[in-house]
This record gives sequence, structure tokens and C-alpha cells, in this order.
Amino acid sequence: MSTLSKTIPLIILILLSSCSKRTEIQPPAMNGDDIFARVAAFYKIGPKPSGSQNAAKAAEHIRQSISASGLNPETDEWELLNGEGIRTVYRNISVDMPGKSKDFIIIGSHYDTKKIETVPDFAGANDGASSTGLLLSAINTLKKSGVKPHYTLKFVFFDGEECLVNYSGKDGLFGSRRLAARLKDSGMTSSCRAVVIMDMIGDRDLKITIPANSTPELTELALAVAAKEKRDFISKSKNSIIDDHVPFLDIGLPAIDIIDFEYGENNRYWHTAGDTLDKLSSSSLETSGNLLMRMVFLIK
Repeated sequence: MSTLSKTIPLIILILLSSCSKRTEIQPPAMNGDDIFARVAAFYKIGPKPSGSQNAAKAAEHIRQSISASGLNPETDEWELLNGEGIRTVYRNISVDMPGKSKDFIIIGSHYDTKKIETVPDFAGANDGASSTGLLLSAINTLKKSGVKPHYTLKFVFFDGEECLVNYSGKDGLFGSRRLAARLKDSGMTSSCRAVVIMDMIGDRDLKITIPANSTPELTELALAVAAKEKRDFISKSKNSIIDDHVPFLDIGLPAIDIIDFEYGENNRYWHTAGDTLDKLSSSSLETSGNLLMRMVFLIK
């Protein structure tokens, strides 16, 4: 562990320089106003707990947004008992943006919202909508730019990230566990270069804290990208987080969770009625979007 830690900075420097010399592909710049507009439109759908009518509306909204960008989304729909033992319909929505290689990078966001009895109108401006709007904007931006990345980018909108009782093999992470299992069963893990999960990335006071259970090389890459831009909005956390990157780590894939888990003082807006659009900013969304773009264009 200590040997790896010492060599990571050198690895990242080599990665940054070699990728630049390899093809000199520059990612298109993200637009914070466009991201915010997409976040707001998705947020206005309202609460989106898995299996609800609004969850179906949310999935359709994602499909229509992707189609409007001139691409053909795919829907993986299945039924499974949720954490309360109720048969529930789940839907993952995905789209591939071809790269120069058929090897691919997964870029993911969950779009469901936490079912909170005390906050029945919880619609998750930051927790669910921010990353979903960002991915929709990234898809449209890439399509319009005509820029072809090194690797195919597989954008996936996960259902069922939120648990109902406690995270376990039968509660929470339904969408990401579903895709990880399908990749493993189909023998496609060798073609997956990395998994990048975006979650809660729109806070006005952006403080991305990459959890300790992210792949170290990807963590260092994220830090290096931010450092190159002389930005200090990102740091490493000493704590691990259960999020959609975990099922991919479990099958041996490199994965990172780009998350701001300091949403308000002491994370006080998380899973509360305070998670509203006024807590977000176009600037933070643009910063997160550009971090994502630059990372996936540098992954080797």
C-alpha cells in the first residue's frame, strides 16, 4: 500500500503527459447555465422514488433528452423485491457515445430520490437531479462538438441507488449492481477502463470529497486535473461511502465516486427539505462538468 501511494503521483504525471502526446484530444467545455437548466427541469418532476409514477416520468424525461441530442437511448427494465419486500420496477437508461476504441468508460448518475416519510415532497435538487442534469448536458455537449474521445463513453442513469431501510445486497444500489452483474456475466469487464460516478455535485459551496474507497489512481487523476486548473474545490476523504461505484469495485473494476458530501454545514441539507435548487449554482455545476470531461479524456 505504501509503495503504491508513493508511485501514484509519478504515474499521474506520466498519464497526463502521455495522454497529451498520444492524440492531443481536447474535451469540449461544459456550460454551467445549460447544466443548471437541465437540473431544474428534472427537479421539477418532483419526488422520484423507485417504482413510483414519477420514477417512470423521470426515466422518460431522460430518454427524451438523449433522443433530442440525436442519440438512441437504451432502457433496461426489470422487477425485483425492494428493501421492504415489495415487487418494484426498476429502469436503467443508457447511451453509448463511440470513441476511437470500443473499450469503454462508464459515466454514471443515479436519478431516483430517497423515499422520506417525513419529507414526502423530497425531490433531491443536489441528490439526484444535479448529476443527472450534468450527464444530460455532457451528452449534448459532446454530440454537438463532434469530438471523439479515446474510449467509448457509456453514460448510465441508475435507478434504485437509494435504500429504503439499510444498504445490503437486497436494498439500495439496484441499478449499479444490475449493470455490474451484467458486465461480469457477459465477460465485458476487460473492456471497461474505468467507472466514474457523479453524485451531489452542484452545491454553491462546492467541496468534492473523494471517498477513501475510490480507486487511488483515479482519485489522484481527479486531484491532478483540478491542480492543473489551480482549483481547490476537491480533496480526499478518509471515509468510505456506499454509492454506485461500489458494485464495480466489487467485480474488480477501477471506480471513483465524485461526490460533495459536505452539503451545507455538517451535511445538513442531505436528505432533507433543504435540498432545493437555491442551494445550487451554475458555477459549481460547470466546475464539476469540466472535471468530469477532462478526467475521462485523460484516462488511459
